[in-house]
Amino acid sequence: MPQQQQQEDDDPVVAAIERVLKVERDGAEQLRRSQEHAVQLLDQARAQAAIIAAAADTRISRLYANYLQKIERDVAKLAEASRSPGGQLESAFQEVTLAQAVRRVAAKLTGGA
Repeated sequence: MPQQQQQEDDDPVVAAIERVLKVERDGAEQLRRSQEHAVQLLDQARAQAAIIAAAADTRISRLYANYLQKIERDVAKLAEASRSPGGQLESAFQEVTLAQAVRRVAAKLTGGA
């Protein structure tokens, strides 16, 4: 048996097959590492996307809140001005202006123009 093993070790065909198998194992290992790296990159990208989405939601919420406060202040100013002496014409103008503002805000909030 040892003589047969010695002959196989010296056989160039056996040596070539062993080299091919080693290259194949190395390739499979490299592929496995590449897949693990790809999974890590995807996880990082998903985490970053979640952070960006949360920040965008926060900013949009703040924008809506600030815009709503501005509208409420403007409505309060218009209401106060309409109570001032002498202005039914001014009051009618303010009602039209207020109605236009409400339509613009509604259009923006619903995605209209």
